[in-house]
Amino acid sequence: MKKKYNHGFVLGKFLGVHLGHKFLIDTALENSENVTLLVCSMKKEPIPGELRFNWLKEIYKEESKLKILHYTEDVPQYPEEHPDFWNIWVNIVKKYCPEIDCLFTSENYGIPFSKYLGVDHYMVDLERKTYPISGTKIRTETFKSWNFIPQNVKPFFVKKIAIMGPESVGKSTLTEKLANHYNTNFVIEYGRIVYEKNGNKVTIDDFIPISKGRQELEDELIKSSNKILFCDTEDITTYIFSKMFFPNEYKKTESYFLNIIKPKYDLYILLKPDCNAVQDGTRLFLDERINHYKVIKSELIKNNCKYVEIDGNWEERF
Repeated sequence: MKKKYNHGFVLGKFLGVHLGHKFLIDTALENSENVTLLVCSMKKEPIPGELRFNWLKEIYKEESKLKILHYTEDVPQYPEEHPDFWNIWVNIVKKYCPEIDCLFTSENYGIPFSKYLGVDHYMVDLERKTYPISGTKIRTETFKSWNFIPQNVKPFFVKKIAIMGPESVGKSTLTEKLANHYNTNFVIEYGRIVYEKNGNKVTIDDFIPISKGRQELEDELIKSSNKILFCDTEDITTYIFSKMFFPNEYKKTESYFLNIIKPKYDLYILLKPDCNAVQDGTRLFLDERINHYKVIKSELIKNNCKYVEIDGNWEERF
């Protein structure tokens, strides 16, 4: 059955992508033989345009009737910004989709814009009754809006929390308990896995693979995390341990760590060594816990990491 329109057109910032956007695009596809989707972005926006463009390409990777394009030039966004505003945008649309015969929007601007284009206008859910969501809510009320975010977009908004501290302060236990409490994932202490796999020993050459292996695990787990991802240590920890294990060799890997250490987490939780240490047969630096803690704290400060300190017994920490 032939559809109402030959070529529909959708444009927007998609800042960030939500199910209301998908409803708009799906409506255009249902009513058009072909659809062109133009993702418009500018450098100053809080979510990179290339990311939004790729999100939509991933969502519609099986849709052969949809062409997704990316427009990155800074142009006026509102009529009052430029006397030739409408002609500027008409030329942009005609350049990317000269065969357009219907403009699909969810905004009032679509009515005058379609007249300037000389095409039909199809209004989709203007009052947001089907999907009561907006790009602004996605950015400012992210967790309240979680169910309106497509699965492939969610990892961008997941908050990452790193659990830090010297040996035997409850990092692994706390990480897992927090993840269970918030019904989400956690990243295990990857360095410990490597250490035990090697027969409770490491060489300086193990530290970069530990860093990369941990990051690969984190990148995979964040895809299915529920709003938050808890991480048992991170690269600052690995770097400090490389210096503690190999004070005469750590320079071999130092440049790698100094290049990647930056505030990559939304929050760092630093556990104080004010609890009894437990020797499980793998810990080598229990006598250095206080100094180790101070070094970690100095690195967090030096790298402008947002951190909080937690103390007390095991239950109080949780």
